[in-house]
Amino acid sequence: MTKWGWTRRGALAAATGAAACAQNVETPAYDGAVAFNHGVASGDPRQDRVIIWTRVSPERSGDVPVRWILARNRELTDVVKTGVIVATAARDYTVKADVTGLRPGAPYFYGFRAGAAQSTVGKTHTLPRGATNAARIAVVSCSSYAHGFFNAYGSLAQRDDVDLVIHLGDYIYEYGLSGYGGDTALQLGRVPAPEVECVRLEDYRARHAQHKTEAELQAAHAKAPWIVVWDDHETANDAFVSGAENHNEGEGQYAARKRAALQAYYEWMPIRDPEPGRAFEAINRSFDYGDLFTLIMLETRLLARTEPFDYATQMPLRMQRWTFTSETSATALRDHEADTPTMRRLPAIYEEVGEELRPVLDWRRAGPLLQGLPNLPNGFYFAPDVEAIGAQLNAPDRQLMGTAQEQWLADELNRSKRAGAAWQVIGNQVLMADIIAPDLSKTPPQLAAALERLSPGVTQLLKLTRFPFTLSTDTWSGYPGPRARVLSSIRAAGGDTIIVTGDSHAAWANEIEDGEGRVAVEFGTTSITSSSQSEYFTPAGIDFDAALMARNPAVKWTDGLHHGYILLTLTKEQATAEFFAVSTILSKDYETSRIAAFTVAPVEGPGVGAITPLT
Repeated sequence: MTKWGWTRRGALAAATGAAACAQNVETPAYDGAVAFNHGVASGDPRQDRVIIWTRVSPERSGDVPVRWILARNRELTDVVKTGVIVATAARDYTVKADVTGLRPGAPYFYGFRAGAAQSTVGKTHTLPRGATNAARIAVVSCSSYAHGFFNAYGSLAQRDDVDLVIHLGDYIYEYGLSGYGGDTALQLGRVPAPEVECVRLEDYRARHAQHKTEAELQAAHAKAPWIVVWDDHETANDAFVSGAENHNEGEGQYAARKRAALQAYYEWMPIRDPEPGRAFEAINRSFDYGDLFTLIMLETRLLARTEPFDYATQMPLRMQRWTFTSETSATALRDHEADTPTMRRLPAIYEEVGEELRPVLDWRRAGPLLQGLPNLPNGFYFAPDVEAIGAQLNAPDRQLMGTAQEQWLADELNRSKRAGAAWQVIGNQVLMADIIAPDLSKTPPQLAAALERLSPGVTQLLKLTRFPFTLSTDTWSGYPGPRARVLSSIRAAGGDTIIVTGDSHAAWANEIEDGEGRVAVEFGTTSITSSSQSEYFTPAGIDFDAALMARNPAVKWTDGLHHGYILLTLTKEQATAEFFAVSTILSKDYETSRIAAFTVAPVEGPGVGAITPLT
């Protein structure tokens, strides 16, 4: 276990050294002071090219010529490529160069100059071609500025063994000070900029800028190339193709908000802009890392996703038919009995008798209970209509990626397998394992009351968890048709598939089955800072993680109480997923430890080996 004392100067020095940009390359003239306040970054590497990025901050408005330099050495004297890009207000003074004509699998250093100012120096590399023995990939997600310090990025930046960083979304969060994480933000002095919720282009730009002033994040970007994708919070919570949970009519047209959010994303991230004729939302793309693996990055939010099913407003309850003989008296109709003219359908109430749930069919008891809706006394339950939920989720018009992207994914899986890649790695925003909510119906009344004070209505939700329904309909489980088609494509390709996932703010090691057996494994990364469901239940004495594993045999391990990242090491013989966590995000003095590790071996034919704990 290593303890890091972190300072802004130390973070940047660890990633970039003391090197300055080359002195033998002419710097474009600029009449005015300028600074590089947001670090440097590289991304989207291919065998012959890589994106390099920075942002200049001029003291006054006006175009700023910026010299970029790519070299073989950190001092940037052995120059390979150089050029000038004019930074403008139209792109928020961000600078992005797609440097081409490079050697496969080669390390490079890069930096920028404008006037008398020079950036820090970053390290990057192109992807290898042909025989490749090993790669180490860091997997990160979910960095809410308001929730705490970016210690996990700092821990990652201290490593010298990372070849590639995959960021699976929620790089920023759109909430203002009154939203998610606001109380913690005030305690830590991490007030989001702007203080209000991001809606306009200038809001999203300011939020990206604030994140990239963090020394730990700058250092992590400067250490290796990143391959990124958005999730929902780069736009708005629980986003889908035509709206979001965290968007209302008073905030203007959603399409305009989405366009503004994505423009800021493309400006501020080391990613290629969309090709002409390609949808702005089509961020899905793939990368070949020699013959070792193909990385296939999916877009599951903004391109085609149908609005998620909402338990809070849409969950159907099982109903009981009552035939009323008067306004105060009724008789329960049995399943075989026909409807009557005086029949009403009312929520069915069940009574716990030992380990059994029995319907309450005596109106003298059921009537008063129904009058007290939505709350029921201890020992009485509503039941979700699981069949009706399934019918809604399985509606044929529900989409997550869309038909075109599903076909693209199938084609990429087949292409990778035919090319001889040892692994197919799918970079994916939301959980693909089909996870049932943990049974928390036995939560003691005093603990339920404590949770109720934090979140009114949770008591009845806890009761509903006695019945099996999916943990979150915002994941692949909420789209069973698209999920089944994707798993079918994975099996048909016959490769060895690893899915890496973000979004949930918890770490996961899951085995994914498709009805014919294990078809893939999923390693989910916890958050950099964002809080989880486990953190919500722990103060009430509820082990949410243990309850999840008890109900879901496919979940081999989960942890929602730590913040950190995955280090995924791939060789042709096995994949090793190591889960690293920082001891705190509430102080910049922290320790890093490995909290779990697992291996997976490739197998002949469709599917992949079992997840094996590594001690």
